[in-house]
Amino acid sequence: MKFFEKLVGKREEKVNFKETYEFGDLKLYLTESLERDPDAKIEEYWIEAIDSSDDGYWTLVGRRYGVFQLYDWRGKLHRLPARPPSQSVTDIVFSGKYLGIVASPYLAIYYLNQPKDPSSWKTVRISQEGLRPTGGLDIRNGTLAFGVVGEKVYTIDLSGDLSQETVDFKSTFIYRDAEIGDLKVIKILPSAKLVLGGTQGTAIYSIGGNLLKRLDYAPSRALVNVEDKLYIADNSQKKIFIYDPNLDNLEAEIPLEHQVSTMDISPDGRYLFSADLEENRLGIYDLSSGEFLDFIEGFGYSVVKVSPDGSLYTSRYEDAEDKRLYYLEKFETNLIDFIYTEDRQRQIIKNAEKLYKELLKKIKTVGEESELANIKEFIELDRIDIPIKRVRELINDARDKLVNRSYEIFVEKIENKLKNNDITGEDYKEIESRIEKAEEDWKERLEELRERVREHFQRELENYFDKVRRAIAGTNTTDIRELEALPEVKDTRAFISRLPREFYNPALEKLVRILQEKLVEDRLKTFSIELLKEEVRFGRETFPRFRGRPVRLKWRIKVEDKLLQEGKVFGKLVFEREDGILAEPKRYNNVLAQEELKHFPSWVNRYLRHLNGLCSIEKPRVPEFVSYEETPWFVQNLERFTSLVKEQLDFNEGILILEGDAGVGKNFLVEVFSALTNRPLFIVPCNSKMEKEDITFVYEFDPKRGTKRVYSDLVKALQTPGAVIYLDEINTLPPSLVKIFNPLFDYRRYLVLSYGEVIKARPDVILIGGMNPQNYLGVSELPQDIKTRADVMYVDYPPFQDERGFYYPDEAMILKDYLKHVASLNKEEFTYLWYLVVNDVKTTKGEELRTPEREREINLLFELLKIANEIRKAYRAYQTQQSEEPVEFVFSIRDTIRCARRLEKFSDAKTTVIETIIPKISSPLEKEIVKSIIERV
Repeated sequence: MKFFEKLVGKREEKVNFKETYEFGDLKLYLTESLERDPDAKIEEYWIEAIDSSDDGYWTLVGRRYGVFQLYDWRGKLHRLPARPPSQSVTDIVFSGKYLGIVASPYLAIYYLNQPKDPSSWKTVRISQEGLRPTGGLDIRNGTLAFGVVGEKVYTIDLSGDLSQETVDFKSTFIYRDAEIGDLKVIKILPSAKLVLGGTQGTAIYSIGGNLLKRLDYAPSRALVNVEDKLYIADNSQKKIFIYDPNLDNLEAEIPLEHQVSTMDISPDGRYLFSADLEENRLGIYDLSSGEFLDFIEGFGYSVVKVSPDGSLYTSRYEDAEDKRLYYLEKFETNLIDFIYTEDRQRQIIKNAEKLYKELLKKIKTVGEESELANIKEFIELDRIDIPIKRVRELINDARDKLVNRSYEIFVEKIENKLKNNDITGEDYKEIESRIEKAEEDWKERLEELRERVREHFQRELENYFDKVRRAIAGTNTTDIRELEALPEVKDTRAFISRLPREFYNPALEKLVRILQEKLVEDRLKTFSIELLKEEVRFGRETFPRFRGRPVRLKWRIKVEDKLLQEGKVFGKLVFEREDGILAEPKRYNNVLAQEELKHFPSWVNRYLRHLNGLCSIEKPRVPEFVSYEETPWFVQNLERFTSLVKEQLDFNEGILILEGDAGVGKNFLVEVFSALTNRPLFIVPCNSKMEKEDITFVYEFDPKRGTKRVYSDLVKALQTPGAVIYLDEINTLPPSLVKIFNPLFDYRRYLVLSYGEVIKARPDVILIGGMNPQNYLGVSELPQDIKTRADVMYVDYPPFQDERGFYYPDEAMILKDYLKHVASLNKEEFTYLWYLVVNDVKTTKGEELRTPEREREINLLFELLKIANEIRKAYRAYQTQQSEEPVEFVFSIRDTIRCARRLEKFSDAKTTVIETIIPKISSPLEKEIVKSIIERV
């Protein structure tokens, strides 16, 4: 004993036995070694099945409602991996490296890959249609047999692939003709025969399903076999029958002293232990003498199992108040002494202690974890599979020493990585994995190590984020791709990719927030409008403000109304100004003879000079004032628009076509540009029925002066200084008119009238066109002649969501003025608050502006725009023939404005949209489709 204490380094713990029972040579000791389940309700579920592994290392208990308790030989509780969900457990069988469980409707088969490590056990559940396991299960020599509903037995070859959806069965047969009642137990004999025990009898079958023998012994579950010998308890006959099926010989009958539920036999085959069907009492029989020895009162209800190491497991119930509790109990015994003599046990223990001592020396010299598993002394020690308690203690202690050394090596490795700054997410993951498996002492140390690694990751992350902040501070961009291309951002992403999962997503979100915050700042700064004295700045483009000067209008002489009187021709002379105003002289007779019309009197030229000296002028046309919201999206469109217009003026050719959905603001874009640059705007509506006269001139009859030409707005606009001419729906022009526009849209820059007159466009005139997308249903394609002379700019709705899941505030900025609490915010304030509430981009300014009322209103706008954008997507999908759902309603910005005005009234975005939009839709089918879109958002 002293030698053992010195070798192990501690005193041998003495087992405290609660009670001792002696039956001649047999001794049983009731222990308290079983760990109690932390679930206090576990004892409310009775024990239905129990079995131990072949070496006695594991004992699995199955309770009602599919509750399992897995104990090792020391009584320590473990977790059964991937337990089958069930309301009942009828059978548990350990056999070699297999564990089978019938937990209806499942048959679960575990392969014990590493028998001492339950986490490594692989499981397959068999639950095919029409195949419902009920009762009876056994495994022997790679064959598994089990009973199912319909009085059938199936056998499976365990060497096959059980992972398939359907399993190939070795054999199947119906046992109804055997008349054994309900099947309760199956045993596979060494001779490959099957023994079926039921409530009315016992039957012996060949493995192929041939009935070989029927016995009038009804064991229910009380049937045990040792080698080819059967022990069958029949409660109705009150006997235990010992039967040899190979010889068809009843060897003995032993009187049964009580109603038996289950029974088991000691490893040496000398003692039989029986559990009572109704009471707490454990029966003990001496098979060598055929005598009943006695009961152990207070224990032995329902189940009993003798482990190969000699431990005996049973249960007892206890009535407490209004419920009955069922406790698992364990007895230590001296049954192992009947198998191994004292000298044999002493020699085995001596060999084990020697291997253990040599192992301790080698462990200290090992520096790599991989070397620990290959220590020869441990391999030899672990191979001693004789279930002697002392040997198991040595093996267990040796395993603990290896585990401790493994942890020490691992911790040293992680600490070195921390020192060298090359720790990774995989290392962190390994720490987490080991914490789950570690005992309490090592768990605490590993948790401290994990915390140090976490702090390391946090410090490194902040260093990387600081580098990113410094790098982006020197940039000015609105394109996140430019920020992502920075080396500091790439390095940070690479570092984040090596982080563990719990750090990865938050770190990535923070990086994106840093970049987005920069984009918000640059977007607000870049895309703004600045009205200067001589020019307007649209984002990064500038455009001169037009200074229209008065135009001097010249007078000319005009002869009207020639008359024949007294044989002479007379004519009426008038003076006409360029804008068509007529004047007649008051001091002179303006009715002149034909000779005078050829050679005007002197007063005519004096009067003409007088009229031209009056400085008759035409004031420049002043554009109308337009109210607009300076959103980054709108300014970005104006910037692109301005760039293309400048190019048109520089080269004095071409036309700019604005393409986009109805209601995106194409006309509004032109109106704002015209107003801010002080240019007169002429809008020319186009349609398929347009005629030549609509764009040139028409003749009108004046009763006083006769027929005269009246020029179109287009002709007037071409001659108006600084005019912006907007040809709306330009793609609908009839083919006959397209040719007329060709010289106007190219370098010639003129319009030819029908009688040969040429109207030259002023060099400061800007030509713009507008149209819906060409790929939409029913939309006329832009004529090729115009395409070749045009620049096409696509105008979309304000951006709402990007590919990274961030939501833009541009359209919400247009709508905010209709909500009470956010209306007072300027563009910058609203943007920061939006990014905080919607995108969780935290900024100091955003936090300062946040109030519950403002957050509610922003969320209302967000919900409204989500609905609007989903309907717009459905509209585009239908128009481009990507969807067959007919959605023809265009959710324009005017519609979102109308809805925003009513958000306060309805306090709900969905209700607002339904009340505002649905009445506009005429088609019942389209109404239902749009309603479903609204409800889905």
